[in-house]
Amino acid sequence: MGVSVRSFVSSILKFSVSSWINFGIGILAVVIMTRCFSPEVYGALNLFNTASMLLVELSCLGVDGGFIRFYYEPPEGWDARQLFAHCLLVAVAALAVISCVGAVFFWQDVSMRLFAQLDFTLTALLVVNALSLLVLNNFFSQYYRIGNDPYHYTIQQVLVNFFSKLFVVSAALISPTLPVVLFMNTIGLFLLMVVYIGIQHRSVFPEHFSWDWKGFGEVFRFGVFSWPTGLVWKLNMFLIPFFITTQLGAHALGVYASAGFIVAAFNVVQGGFRTYWSAFMYGHYRDSQEMIPQVHNFVGLGIVLLLASFLLFQHAIYLLIGADFQGSRLFFALVLIDPLLSLYEQTTEYGTSLAKKNEQLTMIYVGTIALNFVGTWVCLGMFGILGAAVSSAAMATVRFALATWRGQRYYRSIEAAPKTFSAVALILVLAASNVFFVDAYALECLTVALVLAAAAVIYRADLRRAWTFARQRG
Repeated sequence: MGVSVRSFVSSILKFSVSSWINFGIGILAVVIMTRCFSPEVYGALNLFNTASMLLVELSCLGVDGGFIRFYYEPPEGWDARQLFAHCLLVAVAALAVISCVGAVFFWQDVSMRLFAQLDFTLTALLVVNALSLLVLNNFFSQYYRIGNDPYHYTIQQVLVNFFSKLFVVSAALISPTLPVVLFMNTIGLFLLMVVYIGIQHRSVFPEHFSWDWKGFGEVFRFGVFSWPTGLVWKLNMFLIPFFITTQLGAHALGVYASAGFIVAAFNVVQGGFRTYWSAFMYGHYRDSQEMIPQVHNFVGLGIVLLLASFLLFQHAIYLLIGADFQGSRLFFALVLIDPLLSLYEQTTEYGTSLAKKNEQLTMIYVGTIALNFVGTWVCLGMFGILGAAVSSAAMATVRFALATWRGQRYYRSIEAAPKTFSAVALILVLAASNVFFVDAYALECLTVALVLAAAAVIYRADLRRAWTFARQRG
């Protein structure tokens, strides 16, 4: 049985609540941090968090994705909670092994390359932070998301963001130095993880853990084959800041990372959709084949409108961050290309997952991210910090084209390919206009107006459909 449009929209809105609340918290945190911390400290904190996420992805072995895929089809004799407990145990055990090996052989290299100082404590904080992120973001939140539990999902997402930001901001009151900032960042999430396990363990863990691993092999195989996709994605998130720090210094990374504030604003709008969409596709790809292409069209139109809005209001947005970080206004639109197209891919690439052809996506992600590594290293030398943004946008465009090509072979979710790639072309024009007309606001507004006119023509049927739906519900 298919899902009604009203039910679909309602579910997205429910899962969007945490994004809006977190955006409010994020605004306050950015206003404070870009005024209390130097770009060097802000950049080092960004590198620490991306390194933590890479360690989490390395440890999960893909079993967090396996849990989502088999939530509705767990191994025989198991329920979702047994599946959850087995997947989490595998991930935590892998993190323990990797951390022990790293502590013995590599901690000095990690400390010097990430923090520019020899300090075992900072390396240990990296492991603790990774454990907290793994439990809270990769498993607890996934359990609530795939189980269509927006209430607990929203509470957890808000608390994770609030505790991490609150403790980091409080470091400014103690000492705005890197060791204090990293300690406060880590301890806030760790305390929240302990509290969450104590309060929610009866809701997500089985009453009696089964040590029988029969049937887990299929889950593990799916996870391992899909694991490289997430791993190279997190590797990309880590290595780009690492390259910037290596070539240009932590100050430049702080300026580049401040563009993430705009990305966070985008995440507010798309957060609920992305959270709900994977569960929707796995549960309704057979019975909602008419709705899915329509959703794809509206997402394409939405990303064009969203980027246009950011360009029109960029001066007001940048009043929120400190003077030392204003340089990111030159390239923030290019940085946004990656998350924008990543969202758009959600409506085009699921055919490969549904057909259990994850290795194809893995090859695409590995190839395009390798391209980004080379492109970033070269472009940093040629264009400075702008080069990282140019390379990121190019990588995202190539990845979108390839992932869409393979996804559509197994499951058709696009009505018309020209419309899809017209949306991609329009957002690239918008992003380029921000670079060329960064100091010519009138010309940038003219470009935005022309792009919006083109979008209105391309998506005229979808706009009529949206207007009809709004009048019926009005």
